[in-house]
Amino acid sequence: MKAEQLTTNKLDPKVKDVLTLLGVGIFITGSFLIPGLPLLAKPILEKNRQQETNEWGEFNAGRLKQIMKRLHAQKLVEVAETQSGYIVQITEKGKQRLLKYDLEAMALVKKKWDGKWRIVIYDVSESKKHMRRLFQKILKKLELLQLQKSVYLTPYPCENEIEYLRQIYTIGSEVVLLTVSGLENEQAYKKYFGLT
Repeated sequence: MKAEQLTTNKLDPKVKDVLTLLGVGIFITGSFLIPGLPLLAKPILEKNRQQETNEWGEFNAGRLKQIMKRLHAQKLVEVAETQSGYIVQITEKGKQRLLKYDLEAMALVKKKWDGKWRIVIYDVSESKKHMRRLFQKILKKLELLQLQKSVYLTPYPCENEIEYLRQIYTIGSEVVLLTVSGLENEQAYKKYFGLT
């Protein structure tokens, strides 16, 4: 009965949880995914096992194994041989999926207005039209106001977010961020953003 209670108190992991932990380098042995893998350097592994137990131990092991197998089949994780033994690690494809989760959680911090406007202007080439559409979608999600086809406005700091998007979508030189202290018809924009 106690063992059942322990199992039911464990969290069901989500794909995002697994990829996030692997993405930040939290260790899990490859034998967890593929039973029977040999361990190469047991002393090193034992040292790392405590962190593995702490981070992964909160999850239901059966559910975690199912998710790991699915991620392995989708080539989002792989088993790699290291000096410490075989470990499960995130692949490049997995890192891209993780970035997608980061984008879903991205939001601008709406603190007290500092009196400056941020204007995002971009001219992304036709060869990158897919990236351009994704970039536009995130700008709208961040609640920037579209002034023209490729010009967006916000009163909130967004330098880090825009730089992150430049890197992900490889459109660094095609995006310009301006910070200005005044705009024509400013009152209308203040009203739109609830700054009045």
